[in-house]
Formats: sequence, C-alpha cells, structure tokens
Amino acid sequence: MGADDPKPVYVMYGSDAFLRDETRRTLIAEIIANADPQTALANFDATAELSQVLDELRTLPFLAPRRAVIVSDADAFVSAYRESLEKYLQSPSKASSLILIVSSWPKTTRLYKLVSKIGKAIDCTAPDERKLLAWIRNAAQKRHKKISPETGELLLAWRGADMAALDGELEKLSLYVGKRESITADDVSTLVTATAGPVAFALTNTVTRGKIPAALEALSRSITRRGEEFKILGMLGWYLRKALHAQQLIQSGMPPGQACKTAGVFYQQRDFLDMLRRRSVRVLQDDFRKLLSADLWLKTGADPTTVLQELIVALCS
Repeated sequence: MGADDPKPVYVMYGSDAFLRDETRRTLIAEIIANADPQTALANFDATAELSQVLDELRTLPFLAPRRAVIVSDADAFVSAYRESLEKYLQSPSKASSLILIVSSWPKTTRLYKLVSKIGKAIDCTAPDERKLLAWIRNAAQKRHKKISPETGELLLAWRGADMAALDGELEKLSLYVGKRESITADDVSTLVTATAGPVAFALTNTVTRGKIPAALEALSRSITRRGEEFKILGMLGWYLRKALHAQQLIQSGMPPGQACKTAGVFYQQRDFLDMLRRRSVRVLQDDFRKLLSADLWLKTGADPTTVLQELIVALCS
C-alpha cells in the first residue's frame, strides 16, 4: 500500500463540526472513490457493538475499490473495546477502512501508537488566528481566488473563528467577484458586513475622525445582541493594525498617500492621514494595549457597553 493509498484506520479528533464534516467527506471520497455509498459505506453511532463493526469491516466491497466503516461519537466505543480494537489493528481488513470520530485522542495509549503506525490521526480542532488566516487563503485558492492577509483579517474580525460561516462567506464572495482574480476588503465590506447591518464601518469611520459623540452613537447602533462586542473588538483591532502599519511606513520615509495604499486604506484617506498626524507610533501602540486590556475585561465578565465606551473614548482622544 502506497503512502497515498487508503489506510486501514483513521481517527478524527477535535470538536470543530465544520472540520469534522469536511474531513469526513474527504476521507469517504478517498476510500470508496465513485462507488455507491449505499453499498460501500456503513455508519454507526455511539451505541455500536464491536461485532457489528467488525462484520462490516470484513465484508468484501461490492462494485467498489474499498469499504468505509464509520463510528461517530466513538469515545465510549473506543474505551469499551480498546483491547479488541488493538487486536484487530494488528491484522486489519485489507478491503475496508475504519473511521473513528472522537472528541479526544490521548497520545499515551497503545491504540494511538498502532494508529500512528498503520493509519492516520486527523486533528479537527479549530485552528488559532494565525493558522485560520492561512486556512482562509487556502479556501480562497480552492475557489481560484486570491485574498490578501489584510482582507482575510477583516473577514475573520467580522465573522469570528466560525469556520462554517467563513467558508460560506468565501463561497458568496467568490461568486460575487465573478471573473475577478482577487477578493478585496471593499468586497468584504460590501457583501459580508452588510449582512450584519448597515453601520458595519460607521464606528471605525467616526474613530478615524476623532468624533467622540458620533463614535459612541455608532457603537450603540453596533451592539445589537450579546456577542457583538467581540466582533466590534475584532474590527477595531483590524483598524488599528492598518493604522500602525501605515504610520510605520510614513516614519520610514514612504509618502503618506502611498503608505495608506500599501496598508490597504483606499477610502477616506484624508481623514485617515489626519488621524495619523494626531497619533504617533507610540500612541497607536498604546491604543493596542488598551484594546488588549478591553479584550481581557470582556472575557472576565465586565459590562460590554461600558468597556467598549471607555475604549472608544480613548481611541478618539
């Protein structure tokens, strides 16, 4: 069996529903190819009996290169039949692949070592922000589109680390841009943030102009339900990264207009440059520290409206 051939056993671990579903579909396609799932695929849930699973694994494939046998929510199944599974994997069926879908997969077990030797374990845990940005880029590439890191950050800031939602937005964006090669921040602001309300950028626009009353009004219109505070914080973080990048480029000698374009600021440049004249690199770095402090307060149960109001006043002052 070659390195890319189907394995006798796969373990999918982690709790991200989107990744689990995507990985499951990919594995089934690799194992049974174009065969009819009705004859080449067997599904079991947490109540599965080992004898039933083994019978399916030992059944020869019909009009298919190989069979796939899946046990979902298999943590209890693995615990109950660990020794028997270890015995089976010492001489697994050559005609079928076992797929175990579990929440956790400890590295200290003999079963883990057996799977590592003859099969494959696949992590279905949601990635951190850095890896998620890479995933966004790859997801766009699968749709034959390019997306810049700054645009990916904006999409992530608005939609959060919900991979199903991000994938759906990328599909809509790919259709929206049509034959155009790249997905831009303007596309995201037009299509993605518009679905969440007409004031998506009103807050950052008023912060740019340093207008405290208008910014506080925009904030009040942005907080429509619990959880919105983290999207708002994400948007502000995206905005501050752009501001700091542009200011650093200006300090290094780049003309202000070019610095704005390089940092991805293509609209309201006059207001943006006025803001940069008011806020040095040191001040913007301090703004970031205030943003991180606000994030900590929100995560420890502080009142979202009060925390964000104080942050907005600080960013406008």
